[in-house]
Amino acid sequence: MTDLPKSNDLTATWAFVEPGLKLIIGGSDENSGVTPQMYMNVYSAIYNYCVNKSRTPQNLSTATSSQSSLLVGAEIYMKLKDYLISYVKILDKKPNESFLEFYVKRWTRFTVGAGYLNHVFDYMNRYWVQKERSDGRRDIFDVNTLSLLTWRDFLFVPNVDTLITEILQQIRLQRENQVVDTSNLSMAIKSFVLLGIDVQDLKKPNLDIYIEKFETPFLEATRSFYAAESSEYLLSHNIVDYMRKAEQRINEEESRETMYLDEHSKKPLTDALNETLIVDHSQTMYEEFSNLLDQNQIDYIAKMFNLFNRVPSTLEPLAKIFADYIETQGLKSIDNLLNDAQNEASRESDPKKAASIKQVDPKLYIKSLIQVYQTFQAIVLSAFQSNPIFVKALDSACRSYINNNAIAKPANSKSTSKTPDLLAKYSDNLLKKNKDADATSDMSADDIMIVFKFITDKDAFETHYRRLLARRLIHGTSSSEEAEETIIQRLQAENSLEYTSKMTKMFQDVRASNELKILFKEEVQKDWESSKSIVPDFQPFILAETMWPFNYTKSNFQLPSDLVPTYTKLEEIYANKHSGRVLKWLWSLGRGEIKANLSKPGKPPFTFSMSLYQMAIILPFNENDTYTLGELMELTGLDESTVAGSILPMVKYKVLSQSPAGQEHIKSPSTKFTCVTEYKFKRLKVNFFTGVKLEQKQEAEDAEKEINDDRKMYLQACIVRIMKARKTLGHTALINEVIQQSHQRFNAKISDIKKCIDLLIEREYLQRADNQSYEYLA
Repeated sequence: MTDLPKSNDLTATWAFVEPGLKLIIGGSDENSGVTPQMYMNVYSAIYNYCVNKSRTPQNLSTATSSQSSLLVGAEIYMKLKDYLISYVKILDKKPNESFLEFYVKRWTRFTVGAGYLNHVFDYMNRYWVQKERSDGRRDIFDVNTLSLLTWRDFLFVPNVDTLITEILQQIRLQRENQVVDTSNLSMAIKSFVLLGIDVQDLKKPNLDIYIEKFETPFLEATRSFYAAESSEYLLSHNIVDYMRKAEQRINEEESRETMYLDEHSKKPLTDALNETLIVDHSQTMYEEFSNLLDQNQIDYIAKMFNLFNRVPSTLEPLAKIFADYIETQGLKSIDNLLNDAQNEASRESDPKKAASIKQVDPKLYIKSLIQVYQTFQAIVLSAFQSNPIFVKALDSACRSYINNNAIAKPANSKSTSKTPDLLAKYSDNLLKKNKDADATSDMSADDIMIVFKFITDKDAFETHYRRLLARRLIHGTSSSEEAEETIIQRLQAENSLEYTSKMTKMFQDVRASNELKILFKEEVQKDWESSKSIVPDFQPFILAETMWPFNYTKSNFQLPSDLVPTYTKLEEIYANKHSGRVLKWLWSLGRGEIKANLSKPGKPPFTFSMSLYQMAIILPFNENDTYTLGELMELTGLDESTVAGSILPMVKYKVLSQSPAGQEHIKSPSTKFTCVTEYKFKRLKVNFFTGVKLEQKQEAEDAEKEINDDRKMYLQACIVRIMKARKTLGHTALINEVIQQSHQRFNAKISDIKKCIDLLIEREYLQRADNQSYEYLA
């Protein structure tokens, strides 16, 4: 065992430990000569010196001296500091190695040695260094920190520019697909982090050196490299190839982040990549976007979205292009549909048939709207991952083309959009009994709800839908009550309970009417003998006047004598059940079937389906074979137009013969109509209930009037509700609040709101406080 130096002799102690320090810190030949015995001897010599000197204070006359103040280590600390400086200064690279290789090799060995030195000087660290730092000495450090600071000040700082240049060169070579030693890069870059030491607080992380010396030039080099590469690449490649390239480069850089960059660099590197690879070339990609949509290149659209999604600010312009494209495709689809209908009508020789063809089929119209929506909804789901910006763009575009297109709002048309009306007719076709199952096989309630979601005039749809629902209910043409109620429940869920309140009440009326039918039948059967003249299968409908879309007008209509007993009996039963209620009869909505014994002998009679007016016209022919139009008007109490319109189908289907013939004579009071004695028709059941065209025109006018009246009442209610809550409100604020509240039902026009305000002022609900505000009058 080697004899240790005297514990109080600094010169002897240092001469003893210095050769060992050289071997521990690295020396000229890595780790040669370092043995456990040598390591312990060095540790023991330093320990003995520090302990011995601390026990023999130099100034015993100082009365206030304490044991802690006698701790020593300054001499040996300075010796070590000088040694480390001289050691680092003499380090030099070999002729055949780059500075980066030299730096990493020496740094790796030096940091390992510094760790061991820290243990060798453990006693000094724990006592003298700790005391000095607690006394405020910020120029005293533990041995490991002292070693790193010495490396930083005497090797790193003088050579940092060379080191950075070689690091960036290696990174560039790697980006150019050349093989480099990534372990050297990783170790060198980590040294920038380890050397960032805050002398005021050694435990506090400090990235100043890393950011200033490495990260800043690294990011500048990255921007420069990719700016040049991307611009050059686009000169000889298309956008699809460029997106692949950009995606590949981003993945490579993310891998580089993981391999040797500090966490701090991830965001600025991502920002640099996004700026040079995406933002700088965004306009070029925007210009290609429509072409990708044209070609339905979902994968490439998704790739473009993934790139832009890295920079949220670039998504809005892309969504705007997407919305404009959807709207254009929607309008184009409707234009094609309209052109097809017009072309087909122009090829038809029969003017009446041509006119009917020119009316766009609601099914084709709604399906065209939905097809465009579903096409782009699939893109939003698969390519845009249901991103809210693109969901909103899809909704906005669909709302635009669904409510405003060549069919919904023809050029120069000031009327409301026809889409709610056509959607209601589509619903009617779906929910009506239909002999041709194939005609409705591709129709569904989902289609209704898709388009309903986007129509702005939801009040108009409710009006049109309710009118058609009323027809289905009173004429018994609904295919399924369950299907009807399902639609209403879905409309209610999409809008509100108030929205479907009238429809719900209509179903309640139908059920109550069915109960009345059963009661009527029971009452008739009780006294069958005296009730033989009553129609037993009579189906009455008792409808709440304010809920159903039928207008009552007083009429001079004379009920056929065959139906008077049935009418009288019903009024009697209803009056007994509900005292005080007044029944108003809607004769124009009545329908029935009549058996006609006009067949050849031995053959079954015909069954004629007719309106009540037609029944009143045909039944008198049981008494006489011929009547003039004037006589039929007197018998029925109906006006000339109604009788002529009702009798026309009977002439057309040759149950009655007209004299003189010709449609121009049908309204003449002297025109005679004679019933045939033998009717020839292929089917035994014949439907004479027509007058549909006149009825449709009147229906459309009534619906439009109802919509406008309801809107005026709704706007007035909104104004009163708002003013009642606010008491006083400015003109502009009131207009804005009314628009906001009515938005769920329809787009209110400012001119209509102003008219309603003026009307409420006239009716003393409001008064003008001044030119710009209003007050509520209780």
